[in-house]
Amino acid sequence: MKTQVVGLGAGGHAKVVIEILQEHDNVDLIGLLDPNPKLNGKDLLGIPILGSDDLLPDLVSRGVNHFFVGVGTVGKADPRRRIYERGIRHGLAPIRAIHRHSIISKSSTLGPGVTIMAGAIVNACARLGANVIVNTGSIVEHDCVLDDHVHVATGARLAGDVTVGAGTHIGAGAVVRQGIRIGNGAVIAAGAVVVKDVPGGVVVAGVPARIMEKKTA
Repeated sequence: MKTQVVGLGAGGHAKVVIEILQEHDNVDLIGLLDPNPKLNGKDLLGIPILGSDDLLPDLVSRGVNHFFVGVGTVGKADPRRRIYERGIRHGLAPIRAIHRHSIISKSSTLGPGVTIMAGAIVNACARLGANVIVNTGSIVEHDCVLDDHVHVATGARLAGDVTVGAGTHIGAGAVVRQGIRIGNGAVIAAGAVVVKDVPGGVVVAGVPARIMEKKTA
């Protein structure tokens, strides 16, 4: 029996996840839910947009048992985290979306709902928490620890033994030196080079990266 999956969110990120899951013969993508009423009745890459999240109880009663988050993060992880928690509250299990052209070490640990895109590498003994995105062409080196809801954006590079706190965004093309500790809810700007530990709740940018501002709630 195929796994019945609904996507929560119908943005650009959802397109990538859809194509990853379509490579798996045991997955049946039954539709997408999105709060934007203008999308109702349309489709995304052939997957129907059924309506809003109000339909979740009905879908669960009809046998849908898994979900994915179809929204990425640009700085703030809270919207993606809230969607993930909504799926859990409705009794759905988060499905992992792992591209067949990614490289995942057999000694790594992947949390529920992890999304790993084409060309990404997760190396030996890395640990990824729930709802983590390792985006296209990015590298998570050996012994890295990524807490829940972290997004490692396209082409970013984390050297060995980096620890990234919950809800942190590592921007496209950023580089993080080995052994660095990054706190919860930080934002590493695109192209930044991080050579010192980063506290939680700040935005860092530049080469080398410096604190530019504290994030607002």
